Amino acid sequence: MSKQWLFHTGSKFDRKFRESAPYSFSDVGSFLQATIGNQKFLWPGNAPRSGFLQILSEILTPEHPHQYLYGSTQIGPDDVVLDIGACEGAFSAFVTAKCKHVIAVEPSRSMCALMTQLFQIRNEPSPQILNCLFGGEPSTAYFAEDLKNPAGSRICSEPVPGAYELPVVTLDEAVEKLEFKPTFIKCDAEGAEPAIFAGGKKFLKEFHPKLAVTTYHSDTDFDTMYTLLKSLGYSVEGKGLLYSGGVLRVQMIHAW
Repeated sequence: MSKQWLFHTGSKFDRKFRESAPYSFSDVGSFLQATIGNQKFLWPGNAPRSGFLQILSEILTPEHPHQYLYGSTQIGPDDVVLDIGACEGAFSAFVTAKCKHVIAVEPSRSMCALMTQLFQIRNEPSPQILNCLFGGEPSTAYFAEDLKNPAGSRICSEPVPGAYELPVVTLDEAVEKLEFKPTFIKCDAEGAEPAIFAGGKKFLKEFHPKLAVTTYHSDTDFDTMYTLLKSLGYSVEGKGLLYSGGVLRVQMIHAW
């Protein structure tokens, strides 16, 4: 990994984005709309704007350490994009015009509804939306939404007030049912990334899609993902550094 990432921190790019990006906000029903140039994005109306701006900074700033389109993991007009952890759909919306087809995976029912509304506002065809969880083994789990803090939505092993049951499917299982096989996978799944890709070894080895995956949620995520992907024949590069909990973590892993 290049030493440049010691100095090119996400917080620096986020601050610059907040101070200089030509964005504006407006209310659209229960949603907050951000307009940047000719692009529109949506966010839950009760959630902090700071979180929304950080996500937009990550997606729209090419040099950002959290940027998915980097190096050999670029998207072209023939690519089929699988967006795992689509959340508010900003990445899916950003790449729709760049690729052939988008499949968004998102466990939050409210965020799935937000995505549908987003693409209507943008006057673009909606991606295929899978309302489920990806994991290492087929099962079921409970999901609790937190629309005041979308990053705080969580998987629960037992039902809690407001949570609902969702299927947990493996990547291998999911792609068998897809009409279009993904050629690019973006994944930000709040620490579930190693399990998700362990459940997709057959597909990864056979089809070898490009990968852009977050690895900063746990101290061991990068090492686990690196070992797995190298065993499947991937070229791998780490990108970005994040100091969290007294530990310096690699922010992203890119593989091709």
